[in-house]
Amino acid sequence: MADRVAATGVLLVGGPSERFGSPKALASFRGETLAERAWGVLQQTCEEVVAVGKADDSLGLPFPVLDDGSNERAPVFGVIAGLRAASHETCLVLPVDTPLVTPELLRELLAARAVPQTGPLPGVYARSQLPELERRVAAGELSLRGVNPTAVDLDERLLHNVNTRMDLVAAAVADWAGERSDVRAAVVVGSHARRETPADRWSDLDVILLVDDPQPYAEDARWVEEFGVPVLTFLEPTAMGEQRERRVLYETGEDVDFPLIPVAALERLEASDNATALLRRGYRVLVDEIDLEPRLRALASEVRPGGAPTQHDLTELASDFWYHALWTAKKLRRGEVYTAIECLDAYMKDRLVTLIGWQARALDPTVDTWHGGRFLERWADPGALAALERAYAHYDLRDVARALWETVDLFQGLEEETARRLGLAVELDHADLRRRVSEVVRDPRHGATL
Repeated sequence: MADRVAATGVLLVGGPSERFGSPKALASFRGETLAERAWGVLQQTCEEVVAVGKADDSLGLPFPVLDDGSNERAPVFGVIAGLRAASHETCLVLPVDTPLVTPELLRELLAARAVPQTGPLPGVYARSQLPELERRVAAGELSLRGVNPTAVDLDERLLHNVNTRMDLVAAAVADWAGERSDVRAAVVVGSHARRETPADRWSDLDVILLVDDPQPYAEDARWVEEFGVPVLTFLEPTAMGEQRERRVLYETGEDVDFPLIPVAALERLEASDNATALLRRGYRVLVDEIDLEPRLRALASEVRPGGAPTQHDLTELASDFWYHALWTAKKLRRGEVYTAIECLDAYMKDRLVTLIGWQARALDPTVDTWHGGRFLERWADPGALAALERAYAHYDLRDVARALWETVDLFQGLEEETARRLGLAVELDHADLRRRVSEVVRDPRHGATL
């Protein structure tokens, strides 16, 4: 192959990959294993390719794996074994878990005889460095940093390594999106891009797809099979506006959401306070064919009006809540328990949580109340949380009545305290409103009958 360089490619196939849950080398990536993909990229780049790992891992790969000769697990042992086995002075070392690297990127490293700005792997090392590496290991130094001091700036998106199965899905999305002319950008948001409160094992993956036309992706779900075997997939409205998102549960447990945003709606998205708040917490661009990243950076740094609620805000929220308290009581009195509990424990609680956030910021203006009740247990006033525990209902007429009055009491107390702390007025007549609700459904906590 004419484009191959007179160098030895050294593939580090890794080991059990405990954090990943199974050997990364055998993980499926768009129809092939990570090991097969990395081996193929190296074969397109270097005249010679060797794979190094642990013989005891018995990975069953379709090419031979040279044992690195160590009982410890660290990349340096694979590099040393690869350099010893190499026929060429120049060696290009590639870990198995960087599926987005391209032959072009690796040729850049070889031309510069360098490592990328992100760290020592993938990177170029020479057989002449063997004595230095062996001395470092003998001294207990297992890091490769500084062995090759020459660094070159490369596209960090192509260097991303996969440490978890969610990382693998994100890499597969990036690879797929980069091949499609109608997918203009793909951006990870949410927990897997957040700087604070990052993802844990229960987090889903949110990848915004900016496309020419979302309709084909909404109507035909076969494209999600590019990233794994789906168990469930369906559409629902996004949290950011009029668009839809495709939600997918994969057989290996990954829960992935794909908001489908037409490029034509980008300006409306930029005007959304929800989008600004989301981006401010972090994002990661996988693919960008429309120079989107500067726009995202500007949005993430933008400060929009917010702060404490105004008198109008408080009265509007309170009016909405009390109106639906009476509405819920009427439904309950009619015997529509399901409708009553749905309003009480969804719509009314949403208004209540908004007020809990206002109260929390009235107590401490610096507190981060997130959005939609996220991490409520971390930032809400402990007293409000204790009362909230009692404000949810069982599917039982009498218990819904009890929970309704618990919710009314909690909202009223918070409304009065928040108004006092913020120097606002309580413009509604609580006594009159309570009387109106009690005329429909009495408070059963004090022995009243319904």
